[in-house]
Amino acid sequence: MPEAERPRHGRGLPEVPLSDTTSRPSATDPGYVLDPAWHAERERLTSLTGLYDGTTLRLADQLGLTAGWQCVDVGAGTGTVAQRLADRVGPTGRVLAIDTDTRFLAPLASEVLSVQTHDITTQLLPEGQFDLVHARLLLEHLPGRDQVLRHLASALAPGGWLLIEDFDWATAAVIDPPAPVHQRVTQACGRLLQAHGYDPHYGRRLPRSLRELGLTDVGTHAVAEQVDADPVHGVPQWELLIHQLSPGMLAAGLVTQVDLDAFTDLLHDGRTVVFAPLMVSCWGRQPPVSADDGMR
Repeated sequence: MPEAERPRHGRGLPEVPLSDTTSRPSATDPGYVLDPAWHAERERLTSLTGLYDGTTLRLADQLGLTAGWQCVDVGAGTGTVAQRLADRVGPTGRVLAIDTDTRFLAPLASEVLSVQTHDITTQLLPEGQFDLVHARLLLEHLPGRDQVLRHLASALAPGGWLLIEDFDWATAAVIDPPAPVHQRVTQACGRLLQAHGYDPHYGRRLPRSLRELGLTDVGTHAVAEQVDADPVHGVPQWELLIHQLSPGMLAAGLVTQVDLDAFTDLLHDGRTVVFAPLMVSCWGRQPPVSADDGMR
């Protein structure tokens, strides 16, 4: 990863303009299969932050995140990343946390951390504003992901960084000891998600996508986290996802209740080791304004 130069800083984050581009699908449309109002959604999201926040913040630090930066966390979820970004940018910086559902974010608002209800598929961010634009486990769900990615890149200030993190399901069925029911249920989960516009292999396309946007210094970090099954807590990253999607999988005939019960038992067997889908973190930089450009 290259040593980062300090990007240009804005004077503060303006209220995001609600420019409408309604041709793009929304995460709140009926086709979006994960319900943000689901009763255990906070627990599901928290299980993911526990696995991935450390890597996200380490990468942001390596990109040069420091006091005074203007940042936006898109699809901010429970706000754990946005909070840590706010700690790092301090009182001279600003962090904007946006999501279609801000129930978990609203209590976190402060002078440094702003929270807005915002649908990135239909509402535009200000162009050229941010030193860091971050989104994790968001674009893979959006059928209009390529257009959204272009929009996120356009929100970067000269010298600013785009950090996108999404799954590649290449490792989603990896388990030890081998268990055919794990493969059946995870594949059924993937098929249901794909039927609603999900791309299970979006992560592997991120490096090429960022280069095609004209970003420079593109780099990638990828890891499949190992999770040991817990006799009490199971493997919540999988268990809570399958629990939310099980009515749809059963209705579509993708699995049986016997499969789901066996899957749950497997995740509570202390001998079981599963590997999460491959998390691909990819970053790229908006080219800085050169001295020659500034004189034109």
